[in-house]
Amino acid sequence: MFIRFAIAIFAAALSLANPAALLAQAPPEFSPPKEIAPGIFKVGTVQLDKNAGTVTFPAKVQMDDGLLEYLLVGPQGPVHESLFVSDAAPQDVHMAMLLLGAKGMAQQGAKAPGRIDAAYLAKAPKLTGDRILLSVKWTDPSGKEQTSPPERWVMRKIFTAKKPAKHVNAEDGPWLYTGSYFYENRFIAQMDGTFAAMVTFPGALINNPRSGSTDDHIWFVKKEVVPPIGTPVEFSIKLEPADKPAK
Repeated sequence: MFIRFAIAIFAAALSLANPAALLAQAPPEFSPPKEIAPGIFKVGTVQLDKNAGTVTFPAKVQMDDGLLEYLLVGPQGPVHESLFVSDAAPQDVHMAMLLLGAKGMAQQGAKAPGRIDAAYLAKAPKLTGDRILLSVKWTDPSGKEQTSPPERWVMRKIFTAKKPAKHVNAEDGPWLYTGSYFYENRFIAQMDGTFAAMVTFPGALINNPRSGSTDDHIWFVKKEVVPPIGTPVEFSIKLEPADKPAK
């Protein structure tokens, strides 16, 4: 029953994007959920815990310094500007989030924005979505397990009149699960390998709601706290209750 429901969710999403296309071809391939313990399911390499309201999957540190436009991408994505990289499938993450109760598909019916540049960002629509909290778990060199919100590994550059620019820590707090969208029968997050964006990108599953999210020149790795490149992490998404709407 659960697996049939999962397939129906993804098929319905595709049919909303283009009903004629659904009749002409099969739904996109994905990993059906498998229950491995009461209330805990695997979707590919993604784990869904319905009791805890979380979705987790493996990733690793991709950058320890430099300018960021993304928080997390796949190997086919813009890895040169992302803090983390994961081999998990974005469509598996999306299915797990839908099964948790995320609305997803907030950008359903959206048109591809084309090039994401300063001109686009200056007029970028405000994205809406489900309120989520992110965390990463890793093992430090001493062998101790550590957990942190990933935003604590990010800094924002602030420009002030007549004073040198300074860097401040990114604010702790929720992110937006915007859910990407279908375009020409393809799931953009899967095609582009975009899990989470620091700079507004409708095609990502997750977007940054913080001030400055439409500026692609201000987000940087906080290099003094980030573990070495290649450090394995467990990336976790926690869906907040629906009575806490995202702003």
